[in-house]
Amino acid sequence: MKILIGLFVTAMFILVHEASASAEVKIGIVDLPAAIQATKEGKKIKKELESEYNKKKADLEKRAKDISIMQTDLDKKSLVLTDEARLKKQQEIDGEKTKYMELREKNLQELSKKDRELSQPMIKKLNDVIGEIAKKEGYTVILHKSEQNLVWAAKETDITDAVIKALEKK
Repeated sequence: MKILIGLFVTAMFILVHEASASAEVKIGIVDLPAAIQATKEGKKIKKELESEYNKKKADLEKRAKDISIMQTDLDKKSLVLTDEARLKKQQEIDGEKTKYMELREKNLQELSKKDRELSQPMIKKLNDVIGEIAKKEGYTVILHKSEQNLVWAAKETDITDAVIKALEKK
């Protein structure tokens, strides 16, 4: 991944350098998650996802508590249970733990899918808005502002607020 990022950055510098030989280079940066989360539509998506997450979380917490109670009960009774009964109870607890882990993974996948479904129209709109701003304002390149990729940029290059305003108008 670091190699791809390095290649991307190198390619961007080459493009910028070549473009600067023939015309003025104008670079902008956008904090995409901030732009999405600052809009009404983005807040609505976040609220819906959080609601779904909280429902699934409550169910998982109840199951975890039930498993803990089963384990505590087994621990208390283990001295009076036969080996066969103790083994059967432990297998039952292990089965519930497995079901819990499977449900947790299923929930994560469902939430991720729902996030993609809800966010896709917003991301398309975001890309359209960024493209419009780039053409209107004469940007050569607009980059995603992220802590992993962007080391430094002048505050003036950040067009996130303009993107948010344009998104709210659409």
